[in-house]
Amino acid sequence: MTQNPSPDAESDSFVEEAVGTLRTFELTEYEAKSFVALMRLREGTAKEVSEVADVPRARIYDSMDALQDRGLVSVQESKPRRFRAVSPDEAVDLLERECRSRLDRLGAVLPRLGSPDRSTGAGEVWSMEGEAAVSERLATLVDDAEHEVLLAVGVEALLGDELVDALTDAADRGVTVVVGSPGEPIRDRLRDCLDDADVVETWTWWDAYPIETGAVTSVLMVDGDALLVSADAASDLPGVRNHRAIWTDSADAPVVGLMRPLLATAIRGPD
Repeated sequence: MTQNPSPDAESDSFVEEAVGTLRTFELTEYEAKSFVALMRLREGTAKEVSEVADVPRARIYDSMDALQDRGLVSVQESKPRRFRAVSPDEAVDLLERECRSRLDRLGAVLPRLGSPDRSTGAGEVWSMEGEAAVSERLATLVDDAEHEVLLAVGVEALLGDELVDALTDAADRGVTVVVGSPGEPIRDRLRDCLDDADVVETWTWWDAYPIETGAVTSVLMVDGDALLVSADAASDLPGVRNHRAIWTDSADAPVVGLMRPLLATAIRGPD
């Protein structure tokens, strides 16, 4: 019979998880442990924090100074000094703002790294692997759509929130969005989400639904230029699909010219 973990064991697990997560925000191990300990105490002296955090008392003061600088801890200049952690919601908000600020800065800097005299080669085709990566690339291509999105999709796993949101946003800004699928559950979900898009039944790449392993899982064309085609391969793990895709954002790639009329016919019908 499986026993539930003891409260102490569960608490230790939460502490370990919290410390590990805080370390990803560039807190040192001592800082993360001290903050978690202070969060459990709500407020306390260096001695109390040291005992709960299992951190040498001599390092508590340095850790608290660093945490104070980041706005995570307040200090009372009494004897002995007392420390108080911000609330959990405040801590998350502070770290989220830090992260957002860094990402905004990175977003401003990265576009400046490329040479303005260097252009990508015409007709380049790229490959990628992984369900999450393929779904994210689909969403990114749809985000750039200005006129038309044509998407055929055979597996619901690729319809992550990012992709569905990107399709919705594209339709809202006046982009023509047409999505085809052999799966009724997929079509029903998309019709519920996409008020301003056409959702149709298509079997061009599929013989049955659920689709067979190794079949095409999605085909996307954006503005008649960008193209992504994904398929899956057999996996040793039951129920796990190994998605692989080729994609290009260049209309000069020969595969774009080949796929454009086929995809248009598959989900829009012949002109």
